[in-house]
Amino acid sequence: FAVMGTRLFSILYVAGQTPPEGFRYVSYEVTIPKKLTPRYGQEESKGISYLLHIEGKGHMFHLRQKKAFVPKHFPVFTYNKVGELQVDYPFIKDDCFYHGFVQGQLSSQVTLSICSGGLRGVFGFDNMTYEIEPVQASASFQHIVYRLEEKEGAVRMRCGVTKEEERRQEILLQNTEKVVVKRNSQNVWWAHVRYAKVAIVVDNERFVRFDSNETVVTLHVLDIFHTAISFYDALSVQLFLVGLEIWSERNLINTATTQGAVLWDFGEWRRRSLLTRLQNDAAHLFLYKDRPPVLGIAYLETICSTHYAVGVNYFTSDNLYYFSITFAHELGHNLGMAHDQRYCRCDRATCIMARYQDITDQFSNCSYRDYFKFRNHQCLLIPPGEVLHRFTYCGNKVVEDGEQCDCGKEDECESDPCCQSNCVLRPGATCAFGSCCRNCQYVPARSICRRNVSICDLPEYCHGSSEWCPEDVYVQDGAPCRDGAYCYQGNCTTHDRQCKIIFGSQATVASEDCFRIMNARGDRFGNCGLKHGVYSKCTTSNILCGRIQCSDVDDLPMLEDHSTMIQTQAGDIECWGLDYHSGMEIPDYGAVRDGTPCGTDMMCIGGKCLHVSLLNYDCNVTKCHNRGVCNTYKHCHCDYGWAPPDCLKEGYGGSSDSGPALQYRSAVVISLFLWQISISILRRFLSPSALGRFLTIFFFLNIFLLGKMKKKRGGIFLLQVKWENNKMIG
Repeated sequence: FAVMGTRLFSILYVAGQTPPEGFRYVSYEVTIPKKLTPRYGQEESKGISYLLHIEGKGHMFHLRQKKAFVPKHFPVFTYNKVGELQVDYPFIKDDCFYHGFVQGQLSSQVTLSICSGGLRGVFGFDNMTYEIEPVQASASFQHIVYRLEEKEGAVRMRCGVTKEEERRQEILLQNTEKVVVKRNSQNVWWAHVRYAKVAIVVDNERFVRFDSNETVVTLHVLDIFHTAISFYDALSVQLFLVGLEIWSERNLINTATTQGAVLWDFGEWRRRSLLTRLQNDAAHLFLYKDRPPVLGIAYLETICSTHYAVGVNYFTSDNLYYFSITFAHELGHNLGMAHDQRYCRCDRATCIMARYQDITDQFSNCSYRDYFKFRNHQCLLIPPGEVLHRFTYCGNKVVEDGEQCDCGKEDECESDPCCQSNCVLRPGATCAFGSCCRNCQYVPARSICRRNVSICDLPEYCHGSSEWCPEDVYVQDGAPCRDGAYCYQGNCTTHDRQCKIIFGSQATVASEDCFRIMNARGDRFGNCGLKHGVYSKCTTSNILCGRIQCSDVDDLPMLEDHSTMIQTQAGDIECWGLDYHSGMEIPDYGAVRDGTPCGTDMMCIGGKCLHVSLLNYDCNVTKCHNRGVCNTYKHCHCDYGWAPPDCLKEGYGGSSDSGPALQYRSAVVISLFLWQISISILRRFLSPSALGRFLTIFFFLNIFLLGKMKKKRGGIFLLQVKWENNKMIG
């Protein structure tokens, strides 16, 4: 055992793993995780499972992917030798991070990544916490598993937010404006998901300690952030890493001074520099110090602040879990959490917001209380967008001012036929992107670029002089469509159609009794909307505009998380509907859609049954001369055969907003081409008289069908067809 222990300690040393100050490794062993696959014939699971032998026992780990905590184009800022800022967008695998649990272990928690070819991360059960990482260059998938424990009598490190620091911050921040959404803001107080968009900055000492390897630093930060996410999931706070900056040449602030001064200087640097190019709700600095004065320090209750939403975190070792707790702790201060008092409790011996750090993975009841008082700050309500950085840079695959195109890095541009690495079009190219660009050239005018998706939608066509498809427009709200319904925002919808979309083609709208029973309840299962956190009962006149009620439901659909099917009885009729939790960031499919008819010349809008005259539909038969419809801007979209703006003159249809419409001559040419082929074939099998009879029937059928498309322009069209026909037959 002594030999094995020495070997394992040497492996840990080579891997850079040393226990944090005041802790020791009490268990360390080499194990080979076994990935489990479904038995033959069983359905493939959405997650993955591993069997691990730890301290003499086998444990089953069940894992599911944790995705979307970094943007698709993740910016990593560094500096070159002369100190110039540069940015790269490395490919970040978002399908290799997992959260899960250990089978049969209550309160177990697993946070692992498989991005580097093995399992790396932390897991805990039975009040014990382990870390796991792959053995480098192992041919048999070996992993090190080790367990941390506090040394007896050790002096634990503490957070820098002391009572004195709190008083200093209180004076400093007393005039700071705190943007908080009031409780009665609709759909805010009751929405339980919050979003914290965080930027991370790594100092030069930490970068050098990782052999000045940007990739290794990035992966290490991702592992830390991913672990912290698992702590915040219980609070329904979604952490999002918006970007990373590495001080690759030198530190941009003085890090050798007191922790309070470092915190202040970092906040000033964030305001002057980082926020000008990277939006974030808070920024945290990761510093390396052999013997730091504290674990970290942060401003209290400052998330969303331009000046003070910052924290400083000191690395004392390379231990992933220990530092993840430090980061989660200091970010907790930004989110309003004070240090735990004696009466604060969680399911562990200590909790994340304890003054002196310990190994834990839970926030206390006091932290929950503090956070829930603070959670309505404006920035926390905004989900992360894809493009959060404002750093103009040729090569970021974003076309910005002064650029004709942007194909990315130089090696990526080598295979791009339209764009060069200097963000200029290649010689002979007129475009490089867009739905009206094909093979580096503008698509010819009158080519369709956006088809209509419903009878209340309208198609758009390329102009021939731009790569962009015209703005998406649709039939004017209030235009009659079908089944007594009216167009509304490009859709023609009815209760019956909505039931079929949710429950399948056999489903139908339920009787009015179902609507009356359910929508008069005024709860999440039946209501006419949510206002100030209270569900509104539907009045008799609005009863058809609350939650959708369906019958004839034979198959139950697969629904998104937190959606529930409701089945009730109205006499002999079964009523089916969906509930909706207002805190979920998913569409509410169970609410009656706006634009649904609720009576003669009536439609549902915002949970109320209103007269369609409120839409101010004014497209009478004279405006477009009965040869078209009005669009979103009340401009005529003409039928084929007539030209905008008023459909009086002959033309090819469309509107002043749609782009030049498609010419049907191409359809005629195709039809005649097929006709010519048919004649060539039939001449081999039919007598001249039989062929003549066939051609006569085919000719008049063709004229009838094409005349339907041409409508009023039939005279000119027939002459063209006759001339083409005589030429082909002759």
